[in-house]
Amino acid sequence: MKYLLSTLLGFFIAISTFAQNPGADYLSLGELKLAKEYFSKALATSPAESNYYLGEVAFREGDIAKAKSFYEKGLAADPASSLCSIGLAKLQLKSNPKEAEDKLKSIQKLKENKKNVIVILAIAQAYLDNGMKEKAMEKLEDARKADKKSPFIYLFEGDMLAKENKPGDAAMQYDQAINFDASCAVAYLKGARVYEYINRETAASMLKKALEINPEYRVAYKELAELYRRDGFYPQAIEPYKEYFKGNDYTVEDLTRYASVLYFTQQYDDAKKYITEGLGKEPNNFVLNRLSLFNNNEQKDFQSALAAGDKFFSLTQKPSTSVDKNEVDTTSRFIVQDYLAYGKALSETGNKAKAIEQYKKAVELDPSKTNLYKEIASICAGEEMYIDAAGFYKKYIELAGEKAEASDYFQMGRYYYIGAGALAKDANVAPEVAKQNADNAYKNADAAFAVVAERIPDSYMGYLWRARANASLDPETTAGLAKPYYELTAKVITDGGDADRNRELIESYSYLSYYYYLQYDKSKKADDKEQVRVYAEKILQIDPENANGKSLFEFASAR
Repeated sequence: MKYLLSTLLGFFIAISTFAQNPGADYLSLGELKLAKEYFSKALATSPAESNYYLGEVAFREGDIAKAKSFYEKGLAADPASSLCSIGLAKLQLKSNPKEAEDKLKSIQKLKENKKNVIVILAIAQAYLDNGMKEKAMEKLEDARKADKKSPFIYLFEGDMLAKENKPGDAAMQYDQAINFDASCAVAYLKGARVYEYINRETAASMLKKALEINPEYRVAYKELAELYRRDGFYPQAIEPYKEYFKGNDYTVEDLTRYASVLYFTQQYDDAKKYITEGLGKEPNNFVLNRLSLFNNNEQKDFQSALAAGDKFFSLTQKPSTSVDKNEVDTTSRFIVQDYLAYGKALSETGNKAKAIEQYKKAVELDPSKTNLYKEIASICAGEEMYIDAAGFYKKYIELAGEKAEASDYFQMGRYYYIGAGALAKDANVAPEVAKQNADNAYKNADAAFAVVAERIPDSYMGYLWRARANASLDPETTAGLAKPYYELTAKVITDGGDADRNRELIESYSYLSYYYYLQYDKSKKADDKEQVRVYAEKILQIDPENANGKSLFEFASAR
């Protein structure tokens, strides 16, 4: 598996790792919004430290001017703040490298900083943030000389290796941090992130260990929930999400992820609660609007689903940033399931024509997925849109070619056959047009069933349904279009000795007896009347109380 830690999980190499407070851990773990909220609240009690961390947040957000302002505010609060001085020097390393390096050297030489691992690593971070890895490594060695047992050294190096997509090496460094400080909760979190791609169970154990160390360490609950969510273990993610959300310091992204877990575990009422809260904060959130559409559909609140779908499809898709053209960014672009869900909402609220448009967009989005046509056909059939269902099945068969099976042709034929009945009753067109539309559908059904009969000649199914389609094309039985197919149906069933097909046999014998009854009515030939008796007798052998069989038998037996 390609290692995507630096982009997917938002790893940051940050001096904030080294301070023992939740805000520092948020920053270290890439939770910039939470870090910002934490240190904004702490400004009154620790202005220098808080301004430094807020500067670090701004730096990682790319707002250099704001970072500079925070560092300066920190120095104004405490002119002796080494960290804020390092922050300002970091901003000068590219524009005025000599002056900046001289400043960093003088900070490190201060008596109180010579053995201060945190300060030395902050200098290393300043170099690293400017792409000066060699100098950063020099400072890392200085920190090691100052205190080789400090867990902060190994956290720093582990972060650096993680960002370089070296999970195994990073894991070793985090293990070392734990070795030197078994109570370093953030080391377990960082270790879990890399171990997830090595051994998921180990990752989960590390997160649980962090919670043993500090049960109030809510970010660990989030990490555990995310671990389960990413691996598709949605039920297991519920409880850690609940614990994390008790802290009330979650983001809209957290709301989105928790709501999706609730949705996938069919907890639709709870999912709606968090979807609504998230949309209250970000009304145009792409994923939350999608979830709202999906969730309302599952709750059968189709009017709300329709409104959610209208809103969702009014949002602007972002250009794809994926290098892989086959990879779809589901967080900012429409996917097949979006159109299917919107189509369902439209259909359930009475706009079937517009629903079909959405289904067509779904298959246009990814025509390579031929099975999608079958899925949409099934959806249409469930909504009694049988002719549309048959059309999608026809498209599937065209694309599948030789891979299309007899069962596919049979299903398409059934959709045409059932849909033809509705077309015949269509009051929106002239009666002759309705009949013509229905006849065309019956002919398409017959053609499909003919393939079934050709591919599976030993099965009665193709012949029986051909008989039914042709009987519908000849409702007065004047041409006897269904006769040869009912004869074949009866022959295949009786030759096969299938005792469970009595209903199909009675249907076949009833048609044939009635057909000869009409023939006799025209020809008065004894042979036709005898055939009426023969087939009527076959009906009564199966069902002695069959009313039609009795009537036809009595007619044929009369002199």
